[in-house]
Amino acid sequence: MRFHLPQTTVSPLKLIRRERMLPGPGQILVQEGERVDPVQVIGIAEVPGSFHILNVAEMLGVPARSAQRYVKVEPGQEVKEGDILAMRRMPRRVCRSPIDGQVTGSGGGRLLVESKPQRVEVRAGYYGTVERVYPNRGISIQIAGAIIQGAWANGQEGFGVLRVTVKGRDKPLRARTVDTASRGVILVGGARLDEQALERAVELQARGIIVGGLPAELLEAVKNLPFPVLATEGIGAISMSAHIFELLSTHDGREAVIDGRFQSGWTTRRPEIIISLPAEPGTDPLQLMEAPLKVGDRVRAIRHPHTGMTGKVLALPEAAMRTVTGARLMVAQVKPDEGEEPLFIPLVNLEILR
Repeated sequence: MRFHLPQTTVSPLKLIRRERMLPGPGQILVQEGERVDPVQVIGIAEVPGSFHILNVAEMLGVPARSAQRYVKVEPGQEVKEGDILAMRRMPRRVCRSPIDGQVTGSGGGRLLVESKPQRVEVRAGYYGTVERVYPNRGISIQIAGAIIQGAWANGQEGFGVLRVTVKGRDKPLRARTVDTASRGVILVGGARLDEQALERAVELQARGIIVGGLPAELLEAVKNLPFPVLATEGIGAISMSAHIFELLSTHDGREAVIDGRFQSGWTTRRPEIIISLPAEPGTDPLQLMEAPLKVGDRVRAIRHPHTGMTGKVLALPEAAMRTVTGARLMVAQVKPDEGEEPLFIPLVNLEILR
């Protein structure tokens, strides 16, 4: 019987390809074969302005059919934020522009104001080599390095030097470990972080935070931070998996990039950590494979009671087994990495590590 499980990529060295696209047609500033770093501007584009529809009739308290007589501007006219667009003297009521822009339409008791186009600079975001240029649209970057996919992140991107602040994967990131040496680095904790540690990281302008689990009560605070926060295992007090903690600890002091953009639902996008490394001859390219689970695969437990545990599949019994809850489920026999006895874990509680 074939079982296709969710997959998470955790690899010590791969050739990784990532695209950086402009938000609209623009100018590409790099060439194929060129080395880039995260802050390098690779392209420039102009993004059309946003539209603001102002209900002049409602603001002035007049019928829509008569609102036009109070309007003080013409279509095509440039306006500044706060400029008077329409005014009624008795009683005095004013409609002001909410933005710098241009009046682009008038009628039906409403005004349409468009903000000016914005010049947007797109940065490389990674250490790597420009593999391909898509004229006027973007580039593809090839990166050699370690890659770790996470379970949740706050949508921010950043880069910096990794600093492992704890001695074990089950140790929380505490405020006392966030000292002056944490300024401008990516902090790596174990199980979770507390509110005081988060406040210290903000105060010291950390470049990012990586932990096993993120406490649910910190979700809203983390979403508003200017730097990426990534949970490798998920939401809650969860120890970081041994495999991931070992990989991060091995590269303590190296530069890393966190792409914290995260999307679930029909289109899944996983947050990730990429640690740039020298490419070795014969390094395999990163590929997303849809291969079924098999004996010898590395897996990670994603649900209680073994959340975060990693190990190797020893056997895939053909018959369902009764679990502690009384349900009969298909299971895998897994040998944990940390030397425990083999465990029988329901397949629905596992994911494959590639």
